[in-house]
Amino acid sequence: MIAMKKDWKKAMLKDRLIRDPIYRHELSFVGVSSIAQQYYCEAKVEQEYTVGKIPTEVKETGTDLHAEIFAMEPVKREDLVKRIEKAPHLAAAFRLYGEVGKLRVIGEPDAVVFEKGIPKWLIELKTTRGDHTKLWDDQLIQVRIYGLLLDRMGFDCSELNLVLIRMRQKGDMGPGQKKVMLDLVRLALEKQHTKELESRLQMKFFVFPYSASEPEKAVMWAQGYWLKAREPIPTRNASKCKPCEYNQVCPYSLHKPNL
Repeated sequence: MIAMKKDWKKAMLKDRLIRDPIYRHELSFVGVSSIAQQYYCEAKVEQEYTVGKIPTEVKETGTDLHAEIFAMEPVKREDLVKRIEKAPHLAAAFRLYGEVGKLRVIGEPDAVVFEKGIPKWLIELKTTRGDHTKLWDDQLIQVRIYGLLLDRMGFDCSELNLVLIRMRQKGDMGPGQKKVMLDLVRLALEKQHTKELESRLQMKFFVFPYSASEPEKAVMWAQGYWLKAREPIPTRNASKCKPCEYNQVCPYSLHKPNL
């Protein structure tokens, strides 16, 4: 028997996410970013919840740039539904949620670009000081799960492409340029001129069609940790432990600097 597809408008307006905590760390929902980070190092996810998040310069810079680039006008959900239905082109950032396996999953991508009510592009930006042309598995999994949640909410994802953009952090980008970044990205995608934008702004576009199978498999493995069926599985890559802000307190750390 084929399950009926949800009505995305009802899913948008029904977004009431108060639930009993049933997962590890007394969570009612599990964030997409946390699931993705499990594929980098599950022990680091554990430390973020038990020790707390530790600010780092790289994190703060990335967050500030992220917020300025994707700054959007806040609107009510009812108004957003109307805009998605009626606007010929619309870029919006909003919370996605859904059940995958035994997990309630929640997250918010940087932007979803709609054309005549159909999601065409789901965009996620990642900043880096290193090689911006390299694609990391955890970042790929994150954007794939966002696509899955958009699908689970009832949107027609038959024409959806997932876009992961890695960008070198630069200190000379002015606020005005940051605010128009999303429009530049969207135009580059529509006109298929991404190579030009990559060379101008030290960016790398990774674009791939949406498919449900990969993110479903990713969440099915990850849920064992949140359901307390197993303990966190740490990375075996010492190069990940060395720059980690938890390497002095993490019991699994392969790099413990002298105190």
